[in-house]
Amino acid sequence: MADDSKTAKGASAASDYEAISEQLAALRADMSRLAETVGAITERRGRSMAADIAEGLGEAKHYAEARGRSAEAQLETSVAAHPWMSIGLAAVAGFLVGALSRR
Repeated sequence: MADDSKTAKGASAASDYEAISEQLAALRADMSRLAETVGAITERRGRSMAADIAEGLGEAKHYAEARGRSAEAQLETSVAAHPWMSIGLAAVAGFLVGALSRR
């Protein structure tokens, strides 16, 4: 009788061990799939963020170009309207740069 209870306990322990091993294998597989899913989500979000940054930089470039063209047009208009004042300002700026470079 004592041998039967030991055999039953041994068989129960073996089946418990197998059940735990199967559950751990399933858990490993689930964790692997979860890691792949998180990786894919991160990759998609990273690509989306990079696209947003590139779009923002493109908009900033266009804005800076437009502002530069606008400033250039205003300068040309001002020089055309006041040519003698523009020549005088350029001469004064040249004298200042020359005086500062001698020191």
